[in-house]
Amino acid sequence: MTSTVKFFEDDFAGTLFPLKTNLLLVQKHSTEISDYIYQKILSDSHPADNFLPQQRVFATKPQGHLRRTVKLDPIAEYFLYDLVYRNRGIFRPEVSEFRRSFGYRFEKGKHIPVHIAYSTYKQELAECSSNFKHSIQFDVASYFNSMYHHDVAHWFESKSGVTSVDSKALAQFFREINSGRSIDFMPHGIYPAKMIGNEFLKFIDLYGPLKSKKIVRFMDDITLFDNDRNVLMADFHVIQRLLGQFALNVNPSKTAFDHSVGDVKATLSEIRESLKEIITEYEEVPTASGVEVEELDVEIENTLSTQQVDALLELLQRDSLEESDADRILSFLRTHSDSLIEYLPILFRRFPNLIKHIHSVCGEVKEKAELSNVLLDYLNESNDFLEYQLFWIGAIVEDYLIGHGSYGSVLLRLYELTANMKIARAKILEIPVQDFGFKEIRGEYLKTGQSDWLSWSSAIGTQSLKPAERNYLLAYFAKASAMNFLISEGVKKCT
Repeated sequence: MTSTVKFFEDDFAGTLFPLKTNLLLVQKHSTEISDYIYQKILSDSHPADNFLPQQRVFATKPQGHLRRTVKLDPIAEYFLYDLVYRNRGIFRPEVSEFRRSFGYRFEKGKHIPVHIAYSTYKQELAECSSNFKHSIQFDVASYFNSMYHHDVAHWFESKSGVTSVDSKALAQFFREINSGRSIDFMPHGIYPAKMIGNEFLKFIDLYGPLKSKKIVRFMDDITLFDNDRNVLMADFHVIQRLLGQFALNVNPSKTAFDHSVGDVKATLSEIRESLKEIITEYEEVPTASGVEVEELDVEIENTLSTQQVDALLELLQRDSLEESDADRILSFLRTHSDSLIEYLPILFRRFPNLIKHIHSVCGEVKEKAELSNVLLDYLNESNDFLEYQLFWIGAIVEDYLIGHGSYGSVLLRLYELTANMKIARAKILEIPVQDFGFKEIRGEYLKTGQSDWLSWSSAIGTQSLKPAERNYLLAYFAKASAMNFLISEGVKKCT
């Protein structure tokens, strides 16, 4: 296994739209994908081979807001992981103990997990809040969507150790995946893109004239600390001017002065303590004169009360809630509940922005048939769902519910609801279930000669068929494009 493949695999579950189509091809067919990229797409002698324009998708955020990004196809996604992995040395540690930045780089041969970096970042914020009188907390408005592709390409080209071949390749990649548009090109939610975004802003950390005693940054979330408010304001103005050189702006709605750093972990600890109860138990203890009964104080942990569940749900509604804190709350709810199934309908309806985290919670549900019924009831309530919701409900079915309860009806309802959502529908088509008419549905996409997510995912969905039947279906699909051929050959390696 190559290091690029390992990097891809390790990050896969944490991405916004983790399609198994990409994972399977990277695992089974990475050498051929790499050859196609570096021998054809990046070769001037093959003008017909290029990075394809990517499919636009929207992930959910709190308060009904959407995060606009793209879902990279297998070739484009592999390229970005490979290029960043090979050039991982340019992504440096923090500047100093006074100019701190967290995460999104490699350490001891492995990329730093986001949740670990974020936890360290939160600890640093808490410590600085107790050591300094004043702070300013702010972030860059729509950072990834506002980056200018020539700025990023020139930044990458300027780095020591980056070859001209790689710098030219990255510029071509940015240009072609976005059909030539110079902004709104950077993919969200995948680690190599986050590494680029984080390192690009290091010019703030390196700017000598800043006078704040402590600068703490996690990607584009920046907090300045000092005992003199005037120093903070002066630096705040300087940083805005620095950002302005790259047409980046601070988000006014998220700027906070002397904002106390709340800690969800502390709140959960308080609730956990309230669940503990000391009870008296009796134990027979053998002695020299016979058996005596001794009293023992035993600490037990009760399950959550209705009021405590409501308190947790209230925490989840916070506008400023970070993803790692949402994970922590849902994990706590999972651990301290008699049955998660009673809370899942509430979670689905009230927190569409947390659907990815709810996916993880569903892995602990033992009443799988009942969970499939909960999903079916939820999907039948309306025709108005976001693509991100439907994608992750599809992932819940694939990862936890195949063969249980109403899972087939859930898949058919998802297919019906995703008529205008290519990536969510691709999620359903790539699940290798051949019942409920899905074999025939995929067959139609494979026979039309189209080359897009619907045909690619349909090809992946044939992997559980007998080889002869599968290869027959893939024969004409493979002739439609170079991408179709690569996918076809990759699927044939599945046994």
